[in-house]
Amino acid sequence: MVGWGVPRNTGRVYAYLLLATEPASLDRLSAELGMAKSGASVAARQLVGFGMARAIGQRGSRRTLYEALHSIEGIFAARNARAGELLARLRQGARAAPPGIGRQRLADMADTMDELIREMPAMIQRIRDRRRS
Repeated sequence: MVGWGVPRNTGRVYAYLLLATEPASLDRLSAELGMAKSGASVAARQLVGFGMARAIGQRGSRRTLYEALHSIEGIFAARNARAGELLARLRQGARAAPPGIGRQRLADMADTMDELIREMPAMIQRIRDRRRS
């Protein structure tokens, strides 16, 4: 996953969570993967931020368990929420930029991002439909 810009330890934690049969604590991640608890914490929080895992609070405890999202649809849904933030920043930048090539680039990027966000659910549905056939 390093080639995708995901830090090595984050990729290791994600692989572990994908293969795990139940959510894991930071203590367990740290022990099983031979990494510092702080490193496991950073990796787990990155995965949550990327939309690749979810944090599960435990009632009556400050301890958090982590679970990989196994659904590509779920990962894309989480990423689409973040993509909406990027879209808003691109639109804002295009409005604020002086006329010229820079403004046009930002507007084009925003238009493409907008189209991707709108098309993603239909694309996922088409894939589901093909697999059911």
